[in-house]
This record gives sequence, C-alpha cells and structure tokens, in this order.
Amino acid sequence: MFRVSRTAACLIAVMIVTGCSGTSTSAPGSKGAPSTSTSTSTSSGSTGSTNVGESNGMKDAFDALMKRPSLTVVEAGYQSMYETIRNRLVTEISLSTWLPGARPTGVSACGGGLSRLDEAQERLYSAGSSSGNLPDARWDQAVAIVSEVATQHGFGAPEVIVSGPGDHEVELKDPYGGYLTFGTGANTILFGGTGCHLTEAAHQRGSYLPPTS
Repeated sequence: MFRVSRTAACLIAVMIVTGCSGTSTSAPGSKGAPSTSTSTSTSSGSTGSTNVGESNGMKDAFDALMKRPSLTVVEAGYQSMYETIRNRLVTEISLSTWLPGARPTGVSACGGGLSRLDEAQERLYSAGSSSGNLPDARWDQAVAIVSEVATQHGFGAPEVIVSGPGDHEVELKDPYGGYLTFGTGANTILFGGTGCHLTEAAHQRGSYLPPTS
C-alpha cells in the first residue's frame, strides 16, 4: 500500500530529523500552537527592542501553552489510548498480535517560533503494526473502534486519507494539533503525535524562564 508505507516512512524520518518537509517551519502537531511572531524594526539601535519583543513573544506563547495539559499528562493519555485500541482490535476484529515499532517514541521541538522555547516539545509515536491486511469487510468496524476510543481522549471524527480495495487510511486530530493515523495495506499500522505542550517541570514552575544567553 503506497500511502501507508509513505506515511510510516515519514514518521521514522520525523523521529530522526524532527520534520518530514525538510524546509518547513512547522513540525507535525504544531498547527494549533500559539503564534510567537514579533515585528522587527530596521532603525538604528533596534536590537534591544527586538530582543525585548522576542522575549515578550516567548512569554506570551509560554502563558498560552500553560493553558494546555503538560506533556507528561498528554503522554499518559496517548499511551493509554494506543494500548486500548490495539487490545480491542485484536479482541473484536481478530487482528493479529501487534508488534512494537523499532523506535516507539520520538521527541521533537515544536514548530515555527516555538522551536526557541526549550521547554515546549512534541512526542511522536510509532504505536505498532499488525502483520497482514485488514479485510475491507472489517475496515469500517475497525475504524469505529479506533474512533470510539480516540473520542474519549478528545479526538475528533476520522478523516479519510486513503480509501481503496485493501488500501485504507484515516487520520483523527485533537484540539492541540495532535494526530492519530490508522491504516491498512500490506500490514496494519497505528501511529501519531502530540501537539505542542510544556514539560512537567515548566508546568510546575508556572512562569516563563528567559534563556540565560
């Protein structure tokens, strides 16, 4: 299955270089991240005001991210969601046993200007694969299971990415830019990533800490 294989390869690349597009300024899951854009003056002596503007932009972004759950909380929710989905698909659809990914979890900086906010990160998940194709006759039931579990974790309705004989893929998104992808072709796969969230340490501190250099 071309598309699923391509997206799976993209996920592996993301875990290594933090982006599939190479020159893009947005990492997967960063679409819902707060903006950090600031205006830059070209007049003489503007460096100080620019630095202040950037610092204020980072503080505003930090404050916005504080309204989201911490990365630790989000990670626990994602891992629980994946485990439930895998177990239910094996039990209810008779899917073959899931095999773990070579690198189950990856770390990425947030996209755009948030890449300068060290305590803001994203997590990427290769949540496993099940050997063989999921027959078309059972695909809709499988998607219903994935959707039911994901909805309990704040995800929206599945969006069809690929739909063909023996070749299917859907994607679900959460309010913070996180995503979950479920597909089948030569094998059946499950992967995804969080949106941009602050680390637990940053959440506990509760205030923006400017860089020292």
